[in-house]
Amino acid sequence: MKKVIFSLAIIVIIGITASLGLLDATFSYDDISEQDYRISLKKATTIFKEEAHQEKVDAIQFIAKKDVKNQTNNTFEYLFIYQDQVVVIDPTTGKTEINPVEKTEKSSYVTFDIDAVSSVKTPQAAMKEALKQCGQKRAKAKDWQLLIKNSKLYYEVDLLDNERTQRLLIQA
Repeated sequence: MKKVIFSLAIIVIIGITASLGLLDATFSYDDISEQDYRISLKKATTIFKEEAHQEKVDAIQFIAKKDVKNQTNNTFEYLFIYQDQVVVIDPTTGKTEINPVEKTEKSSYVTFDIDAVSSVKTPQAAMKEALKQCGQKRAKAKDWQLLIKNSKLYYEVDLLDNERTQRLLIQA
């Protein structure tokens, strides 16, 4: 009987410790190529069209939020850049925010029709292709953007390998 009570006490202690440990754990950024978000790229484009009342966009980015101290897979956001505005869409909640483009973000993007996104491969497929092209086993997809280069739509995927970032273009 003492063994049973002792075993149950140990199980309870381990369970409590494990649950508290998980609550206090510091999660770190991992490869986003396998990550699925509630708001897909196609759904985000629909949200963008409804919020911005625009049919054209300069670039679409999926990047980590800048104001977050500990980056995780849940700290990313879609950025739809058009004219002098950025529509920020949370990929888990769908909440939007419209901000002016910062001077550092302004670039010479070529505008494309937002409906073109419906015919491109998924970001996950593009990131997996980039990881395959990279050839590094420990490389992780860090972020991506969808833009026009040489009159074609491309994913520009940033890969992280041993603190070194590599950028690859993948045809969308």
